[in-house]
Amino acid sequence: MQTSRRNGLTMFQRRVLVLACCVVMVNLVLVVQLLRLTLIEGERHGLVAESRLQEQSWLPTWRGSIKDRDGTELARDEPAYDVAFAYDAITGAWARDRAVRASRRAAGSTAWAAASPRQREVLISRELESSRGELEAFWTTVNGLSRVGQPVLDERRNDVLAKVQHMSAVVWDHQRRRHESRYSSEENGPAFRQRPIAEQEAYHVLLPAVDDEVAIAFKSFEVEHPDLVQVRHSRHRVHPESRRRVELDRSTFPRGLHGQGMMTIPVEGVGDHLLGRVRRPAWEEDVTRRPFRNSVTGVVDLGGYLLDDEVGVGGFEGGWEDHLRGTRGSVLRRRDTGEETRTLHQPGLDLQATIDIDLQARIEAVLSDSTGLLHVQPWHGTTRLNTGRPLNAAVVVLEIETGEVVASVSVPTRSSAEAMSELEQQVRQPWVDRALEAVYPPGSIIKPLVLMAAHAEGACDSGTTISCAGHHFPDQAGIARCWIFRARNNHAVHGPLQPAEALARSCNCFFYELGDRLGLERIVSWLRYFGLGRRLDAGLVPLGVHVEGVAGRGHLPDDVQQAELRMRGEDRFESIMLAIGQGGVSWTPLQAANAYAILARGGRRLPPTFVRGLRSSPPGPDAMFDPAIVDTMLEGLESAVTDSWGTGSRLKYGPGDYEPIFNVQPLRVWGKTGTAQAPPLVTDVNGDGVLEPGERIEDLHHAWFVGLAGESDPRYALAVFVEHGGSGGRVAGPIANQVIHALRDTGHLAGGEAAR
Repeated sequence: MQTSRRNGLTMFQRRVLVLACCVVMVNLVLVVQLLRLTLIEGERHGLVAESRLQEQSWLPTWRGSIKDRDGTELARDEPAYDVAFAYDAITGAWARDRAVRASRRAAGSTAWAAASPRQREVLISRELESSRGELEAFWTTVNGLSRVGQPVLDERRNDVLAKVQHMSAVVWDHQRRRHESRYSSEENGPAFRQRPIAEQEAYHVLLPAVDDEVAIAFKSFEVEHPDLVQVRHSRHRVHPESRRRVELDRSTFPRGLHGQGMMTIPVEGVGDHLLGRVRRPAWEEDVTRRPFRNSVTGVVDLGGYLLDDEVGVGGFEGGWEDHLRGTRGSVLRRRDTGEETRTLHQPGLDLQATIDIDLQARIEAVLSDSTGLLHVQPWHGTTRLNTGRPLNAAVVVLEIETGEVVASVSVPTRSSAEAMSELEQQVRQPWVDRALEAVYPPGSIIKPLVLMAAHAEGACDSGTTISCAGHHFPDQAGIARCWIFRARNNHAVHGPLQPAEALARSCNCFFYELGDRLGLERIVSWLRYFGLGRRLDAGLVPLGVHVEGVAGRGHLPDDVQQAELRMRGEDRFESIMLAIGQGGVSWTPLQAANAYAILARGGRRLPPTFVRGLRSSPPGPDAMFDPAIVDTMLEGLESAVTDSWGTGSRLKYGPGDYEPIFNVQPLRVWGKTGTAQAPPLVTDVNGDGVLEPGERIEDLHHAWFVGLAGESDPRYALAVFVEHGGSGGRVAGPIANQVIHALRDTGHLAGGEAAR
């Protein structure tokens, strides 16, 4: 027995041994955990610990300015004040939080800790009505100080709620998936908890760019409610040239609008389609495209979007958003030492456009309601539209030598929508940029392009004679007719014509024959050479950036459609229709002006641009035209607007009562009119204020004038388009005349050139 005790372990020794093993195991676990925390997860935990010692705030930036070709500022940021409100005040959660704090103070910490949840709710309910009343009084005061009206304020609050709620749902869904991937089940880890996102703890701007008086009032209000409202320094986008007063010489207008002396026309929203606008707050797609903080990595993009940010929309503001936007700065302050590290903001870059704002404003004045040129007039010859009805239009002016667009106007303007009824907005669609986005059939203005293509392919020369018999197909007088071959004209014909006279008289039969000689494939190929069927972004967006809807592409039959036409035996008819600008072809006024600039350069392509110094390359090599056929073409275009038989030379008021369309001597004008078939005009026919199915006016035509202007040689290409206007000469011609007057009055042509 004694030997057994001596050789074995006593109870005390066994307990010490067990305790030692436990200590070793615990220490081993602690060592493993220490290694995991320091070596494996040390960097992440170190960053978290470091972040809690740091307080970071963001410094605002501002957008770059947009300037015209002479440096005049068209859009710029100016200092302003924003008024922002706590998210809890917007949701109403502030009232409950205040009631909870008040009931806890009233009950005392000991009693509050001992109370059951139901007892606490009873205590909270006693304070809740009072706190809700405070919040309602707060918003009533805000409404009075803001001057925007309760409906507008409520709408902005609802917008913030919707955006933040959607954003939090997306973030929580992403966090839940990460949590589930880390812990296979709740038994293996903690339950997932939804933590407030930054936007739920932030202040949101409901009153942007308030004036000084409102800002001062809210600054005093902020002293009373520092936890609910903040007045912030910010910047506001302004368009200094959006309002102009333009003087026009009434003696240059057609009879009926003619008068003595100058007329002063106020113009609102100058260039608003081109400039675009900025909106606030940012939308979900903006934050998705460029988030301020990456939800996966946590990396901050100082140029990214927060909900309260401004975002460019449309025109230069939208197309050049990243260029104009700039990046925030930041201030990083350590809580332990008070040391600050600043990262300076980077303002957005300026953008210089090719637009001349003086010319732009003058053309917009020409197209305003005050002149009457865009209202149906008796001498328009339009019988299906009431006299005085306003029409929609577009004008593009392009400098031939450089390809720079010096004016681009679309009517109605965006700003005019504010004065329109909802019905008028539906009918006229003021948000559409008709100069760059909308596409239309060209009609006869395409004929000079067909002439140059036919000459390049050896299908005609400057002396080729083609006889007009009134219709193209023998024994089929009902189709492919010349415009002059009508019963009211006693089925007149043009007879034998050469190219220059065919252009001046706009003989369809001459160009039917050229289209027939070219064939479908060759005529489509040449029209594509002139820019049809190809998007001309023209610098409205940076090179290499594609923004859908920035500029219209237009249409030409593609290879599949051409094959289908051949299978049906319709390719020949489509060829002759394309030769007079009908059939499966459409383009924008910008494309039309660009095509005529190519003609004036003798075939050299220079892609148009809206931004100085920005130039894209033409698609493929240029095909330079024979100077002889270029001279012939220019001769025909000049005869069209000067000779009595030209389709763009005279306004007819009655039998034997004529007036020249152009009165810009000694300047020279080369031009072509076009009257293209148009789709029905959807409008309120019965006048009940409601658009109903079937309310439309049929058998209308679009009016075109496209041409060139200069002192001795062409210097500017211009395209004038009037929706459902009717005759190109009678409707678009007088507008083109005023556009050329505007070029002279602003110093681009003739007398004012030296001063410019």
